[in-house]
Amino acid sequence: MALAWSPGAAYDGSMKRLALALFALLVAAPAGAATVVTATVEELARSADLVVRGTVEARQARFHGARIYTTLRIRASAAWKGSAAEVVEVEIPGGVVGDVGQKVSGVAAFAEGEEVVLFLRRGGGAAYGVMGLSQGKFRVEGDTAKNEVGGLYRLEKPIPPGERVAEEMPLAELERRVRSAR
Repeated sequence: MALAWSPGAAYDGSMKRLALALFALLVAAPAGAATVVTATVEELARSADLVVRGTVEARQARFHGARIYTTLRIRASAAWKGSAAEVVEVEIPGGVVGDVGQKVSGVAAFAEGEEVVLFLRRGGGAAYGVMGLSQGKFRVEGDTAKNEVGGLYRLEKPIPPGERVAEEMPLAELERRVRSAR
């Protein structure tokens, strides 16, 4: 069916259907959400250069041209994959410099003193980047690893047998899944 419109044309049923279809597309994904394909812990682990458990020691934001990036200093307590230095630098997009702030949808938030497990990939410089946006960050609370994917619209896909979506789980299970991923 071909649709044509001119300024004097009547608003017929086909135009109404087109308008409704466009509206449905606009509201399908939450506003301000980043879209990612759902990742399993095993997929993140296989793709990561380093999986580290540690504590956020410091955050420092700075401009790179017109964009702001924040460098995190993570005091590593264990490397579940790869070999970690005592302090690992991680760079994430966004942050606050003076009275200027930039927020990037889907990027994990970090607080000083927070204990985390991070799935990391080597960046262009000395710092690592977090994989899968906020899917690659778990906050450690006691014996639980909490994955906060706020700001993400996850596209569902079939999960391979024996694998688990990156979501809240016992810390011991997260470590076992990372260490056994092939």
